[in-house]
Amino acid sequence: ACLLALVGIFLVQTTATKEKHPHYEQQVLAAQIMEQSLGVLREARFEKGLPIDRELDPNATGLIGDEFTVITTSIGNLEAKRTSTNPSFAALLVRLFHEAGLEPGASVAIGASGSFPGLILATLAACEVMEVEPLLFYSVGASMYGANIPEFTFIDMLHALHESGMLPYEILAVSLGSDNDRGDGMFLPESQGIMMEIAVSSQAPLIFAEDNAQSIKERLALYLQYNNLRLPDLFVNIGGASPNMGNTNASLQFPSGLVETMSLATDSPERGLIFEYLELGVPVIHLLNIRDLALKSGITIDPIPFPPVGSEDVYYVTKHNKWLIWGSVMIALGILTLSRKNSR
Repeated sequence: ACLLALVGIFLVQTTATKEKHPHYEQQVLAAQIMEQSLGVLREARFEKGLPIDRELDPNATGLIGDEFTVITTSIGNLEAKRTSTNPSFAALLVRLFHEAGLEPGASVAIGASGSFPGLILATLAACEVMEVEPLLFYSVGASMYGANIPEFTFIDMLHALHESGMLPYEILAVSLGSDNDRGDGMFLPESQGIMMEIAVSSQAPLIFAEDNAQSIKERLALYLQYNNLRLPDLFVNIGGASPNMGNTNASLQFPSGLVETMSLATDSPERGLIFEYLELGVPVIHLLNIRDLALKSGITIDPIPFPPVGSEDVYYVTKHNKWLIWGSVMIALGILTLSRKNSR
């Protein structure tokens, strides 16, 4: 019976077929929007006199920052940053949006640091294709190789995309990021002042609370205000800004991808919006631990060049032969039953 079960498993795996995801066309369109946006941002970066280091950014996306700048908040993994610039992540966001049950007209609260500008871009591209409304709050600080060039933060990137007509969205609120969401604990004494100048230049309302707990409260209130006093239909966290993902051990255990329910609980006032929204019944997409997220989603790690749009596994679903599965199970059960009768 065990041998037959193994044969059945082998047959099920080898006869599996790969089919386009039911929302393949939307996935492709979102990835194309992101791909075209990279071209706009590449040009915008050159216009600012900011050359692209092809050793750091071999695909010349323009989204990879420097190792260390005055607004760098923490260490960062270059492989993860480069992986996150793949347009296939826009396809993944379309997939996750559908899994979360979003329909046209839904609202998506987005809390993002500057650490993964590619993932912000991917999320906005998915919003555009699926006709959902993004409520984007942005923290200026960024980890190594993120949007950490003071002259080219995601504020500048989104402005360039808006001016080009590529994406119609704006940042609705901004904070400094780093410790206490106030630019505290930075490496250089002038960092906080420069981050404040960047935040103010965005002309978006500034969140500058006394601590993380208060920043979380202000963000919850502002998201409601921007959404006609309704809870958002989804919350997306991008990066590790403390008001969004929290400052607790539970935050570190929060899984990447779509999370709709979770047994892991914390009552800390600094537990972050990922826990606040889950408790309120709002599903959460957590975009961190990029290598693991890419591997489980069918996206290549750090590809050079990017795979063609529509070609990676994230655009497909695997179908198994149901009759073969049931047949293998029934035959194995039948043999087990007969062997038990014969052993009596």
